[in-house]
Amino acid sequence: MSTASYARSRLGFMRSAALAVLALAACGSAASADPEFVRSAKPGEGLYEIVYSAPLGRVYVAAAGTRGAKETFVLALDPVTLETRETIALGDDPVFGLGINNKTKTLYGTQTRDGALAVIDLATGKVVAKIAKGEKAHVREVAVDEANNRAYVTITGRRDTPSSVWVVDGARNEVVDTIDNLPGSVTGIAFDAKGNRLFLSAMEGNQVHVVDLATKQVKSFPSGGEGAINLAYDPSGDRIFVAHQGSGEVVALDARDGTIVKEIPTGGGALSVAIDAGRSILYVANRTGGYVTLVDTKTLEPIANVVTGSAPQTVAVDAASGNVYVTNKLKAVARPRPPAPPAGATPAPQPTSAPVAAPAGSPPAAAPVAGAPAAGAPASGEARARPVPLVDPFGDTVALIKP
Repeated sequence: MSTASYARSRLGFMRSAALAVLALAACGSAASADPEFVRSAKPGEGLYEIVYSAPLGRVYVAAAGTRGAKETFVLALDPVTLETRETIALGDDPVFGLGINNKTKTLYGTQTRDGALAVIDLATGKVVAKIAKGEKAHVREVAVDEANNRAYVTITGRRDTPSSVWVVDGARNEVVDTIDNLPGSVTGIAFDAKGNRLFLSAMEGNQVHVVDLATKQVKSFPSGGEGAINLAYDPSGDRIFVAHQGSGEVVALDARDGTIVKEIPTGGGALSVAIDAGRSILYVANRTGGYVTLVDTKTLEPIANVVTGSAPQTVAVDAASGNVYVTNKLKAVARPRPPAPPAGATPAPQPTSAPVAAPAGSPPAAAPVAGAPAAGAPASGEARARPVPLVDPFGDTVALIKP
């Protein structure tokens, strides 16, 4: 075999193995063996958040489609085969974030583009209400209190605009209260049923806000990293795990006073977290790193990395079986460099401040396609290069893994 043939063969093998498990086990960890990559499926386009329902035996995933899509969906997948069993059509009004009340069989979806919360009856597969309040709000994440039939929705403020949380009555399908004037651009949310508390991550302020729902009192403390995007609460240790998109780590905090217990590097773009409390495993989706990290919540040590797809987005856990479901975004397309200006030309003015990254789960900004002409290139009299398509077989997928 020639060197070139061997290289091509080796590259093909590496690609075919990309969705197998890349794991390293730690002695004495919660997982006694390497995790298992079971399968993946491509159920639709523009996949975002995912939730699991044990009573209904379904995995629900938001499929927002491509930008400007007129047909968007929530897809109900078989939890074993990942085949699509039901399709909930949303027309041109997609949802991005998801929360589920298994007692009432209700799915909540954040419709970020028009500032509303969609309420879906899973028994009929129909949108039964669309909740909005005031001017167009940046609705982002949902946490559900099943016992009291309430949903809590983060409304993300940017820069000098404060954030808030909607308190939604599930019986009346309306906002009955709000938690206002939250600083630092609130994005993620977690609910502590026993303590009747909300935990909120503030991405721009690198903070965690703790809300006492009985009194609406708020206390805040540093998150311990950069870009605090999402978080999860572990009642067994009364700890908060905060994913930091900027610094590529999860920080474990004492939920009582915000003391940093440990900083745990996981990977580039640490985005979403989910806990399997029974198995003491924290799952971290590292979006730019391209893999999911498993962390032992007792030792606070990483125990494995699993390649699930191109850009892991969100994670859902089946506590009974230990099955874990991961949505994977398409690879990001690099922005082409503008052509060098002619010698002696006046340089273009530069922006006075750096742009702020949009929260994960919000509609993506239109990205130039590789090979497309750069912004500012002459529009007339010149042939434009044909955009080069990006084919990504491991993006827009749902993966099933086992610990």
